[in-house]
Amino acid sequence: MASRDEEIFEIIRERGGRVTAPTRLVVSVLVETDAHLTADDLIATVTRRKRGIAPSTVYRVLQRLGDLGIVEHVHPGDGPAFYHLRAFGHAHLVCHRCNAVIDIADGALTGLAKRVDEAHGFALDTHHAALLGLCAKCRADAEV
Repeated sequence: MASRDEEIFEIIRERGGRVTAPTRLVVSVLVETDAHLTADDLIATVTRRKRGIAPSTVYRVLQRLGDLGIVEHVHPGDGPAFYHLRAFGHAHLVCHRCNAVIDIADGALTGLAKRVDEAHGFALDTHHAALLGLCAKCRADAEV
């Protein structure tokens, strides 16, 4: 059985792409973590692992992986976008006070997506969703 990295590299090759050293590094960082990584986080991790890779190269790799549907970026509304592998896509709850990010299953927004479609004819991309509000801790602190 192929590793998750190798599955992704095979998708890149099947779609006519090349698997470069920077691509391998970016993919391995994304595969190895459940964290919500910004481009700056990815750049820092990649350059720690291999000196000499320019930030612009990491951005190009992210763009290409996004174009291939492998990586997805989420705009949390406040702060920089973060990235994750699309195969593990999910929606996010983002606290606008402490910036905590909480993953929720795509299915959690199915009812909302259906209502939006019925009311507006709009197909909501729940993989790409970031809902803003207050996390439980900040909410409790606000009520004190």
